[in-house]
Amino acid sequence: MQQELDYYLLDVFTDVPFGGNPLAVFTEANQLSTQQMQCIARELNLSETVFLCAPTAKEADVKMRIFTPGMELPTAGHPTIGTAFLILATKLLEPKKGNELLLEQNIGCMHINFEKNGEEITELMMEQPFPKFEQTFKEKELVASLLNIDEEEIYEDYPCRVVNCGNPFLIVPVTSLETVKKLHLNHNLWNSIIDELNLTGVMAFTLETEEEKSLVHSRMFAPHLGIEEDPATGSAHGPLAAYLHNYQLADVSKVQQCEQGFEMGRPSYINIQILTREGKIDKVFIGGKSVIMGNGTLYHFE
Repeated sequence: MQQELDYYLLDVFTDVPFGGNPLAVFTEANQLSTQQMQCIARELNLSETVFLCAPTAKEADVKMRIFTPGMELPTAGHPTIGTAFLILATKLLEPKKGNELLLEQNIGCMHINFEKNGEEITELMMEQPFPKFEQTFKEKELVASLLNIDEEEIYEDYPCRVVNCGNPFLIVPVTSLETVKKLHLNHNLWNSIIDELNLTGVMAFTLETEEEKSLVHSRMFAPHLGIEEDPATGSAHGPLAAYLHNYQLADVSKVQQCEQGFEMGRPSYINIQILTREGKIDKVFIGGKSVIMGNGTLYHFE
């Protein structure tokens, strides 16, 4: 039996077409099973695909389920930002709480604050789950081998550490933009260690940037999720912001722009901010802009 499923295609963390990270959002997915959602995500083969359903939490505006080509995720940044933008831009629904959207995910309800000037969405910031600082990789030689770089190209004074804001990422501080540009994942080594590690992906960053107004330049890899390299990873930038604050590498008390995706030909800009209370991290925010690229219909056969 054939179903017609309507969806939108967006580019997220960009204000121009063909930049940022592509995202598909299916606006009415209550009738789909988990297996069907996974098959559709695999068919589209984007970093993530979102399916909107009726919320189970009474305070939520809508429930969103997020799939990579390989698995369902508890939360993710660029799908959340893109979905929030789509809801507001198309008036898909009216938020229950003024200038805040509450999007139910498998990890819980995500708060997205927004500002509008007429019909223009001028600001969109997502509060991420509170960061957890987890495993430190003391063997930098292993991390260097994983990224096919020299050990000396990893900052000596700062750790390679897993930070988790809903998804655990290994954060690797690299000495130069040149190093970030040339690195590539050692797949044999990755495949041999990933089963022992509770990791969503590995993110390498440097304080050298392509654009003067950017704070950091990064790349993120998660091949075990079907994501060889990601052009814009919102859920990794919360951990990155927490890392920058924790090790006093940068002032992220005000909104700062980060850049990613340049090596893939998809420049992306992710905003980060840390709010503190009594000198300690209180809240972590990420945000950015999106572009609706089009909409269409998928003919799905049960």
